[in-house]
Amino acid sequence: MRASQVPNACSLLSLAMLFLPVTGTSKQNIPRLKLSYKDLQLSNSCIPFLGSTEGLDFRTLLLDEERGRLLVGAKDHIFLLNLVDLNKNVKKIYWPAAKEKLELCKLAGKDAHTECANFIRVLQPYNRTHVYVCGTGAFHPLCGYIELGTHKEETMFRLDTQNLESGRLKCPFDPQQPFASVMADEYLYAGTASDFLGKDTALTRSLGPSHDHHYIRTDISEHYWLTGKIPNICCCHLHCPCFSEVNSPFLK
Repeated sequence: MRASQVPNACSLLSLAMLFLPVTGTSKQNIPRLKLSYKDLQLSNSCIPFLGSTEGLDFRTLLLDEERGRLLVGAKDHIFLLNLVDLNKNVKKIYWPAAKEKLELCKLAGKDAHTECANFIRVLQPYNRTHVYVCGTGAFHPLCGYIELGTHKEETMFRLDTQNLESGRLKCPFDPQQPFASVMADEYLYAGTASDFLGKDTALTRSLGPSHDHHYIRTDISEHYWLTGKIPNICCCHLHCPCFSEVNSPFLK
């Protein structure tokens, strides 16, 4: 989705509706409700987000309804918005890809504007004070933690740049690749490509408590793990994930 297609927060709402969970057969894999940008404008029920005029590529949403805020992941940026007034006390983190990674990305033949940047693809609540975030990093994905503070009144919104880690198997290399993730009990479950070329796809479990902080992933080179659709991932009993839309002899 290009920035020109998402001119303001009304379209962010449209984007959120497209990701409503669906179950059942492929015939049902359509949004239950779909409103165009024009429909939302005519409804007079949305407030434009002025920051959208910066020409960013909005991709990821995380709603914190309890504290009345919305986190938005975009190209090289993460926004913290107030649900009552999207343009009041807007906070923004600028997180571009490293210059050397940008150059390597362009040397590999990727587009400097639509691929060689840090597109934020993961925003997941880690605990009461931190959010886990990952970006494509110009085809060198990175992950880290955003500190939010403990109360609604606090204004902290800071990326811990001293403790960044590899985003491989947590975040796609390519900003256009199908991808899904969910955080449950400190574990990050993800379905993504695990290599630069996007030929090896995997379902993974990472992070977790300190006593169980290691990767679990599906077998290498099984190309049918992801079928070109974004998997619907739900939290099951204990730490066991359920993955739908996946053709797997081990999950039947």
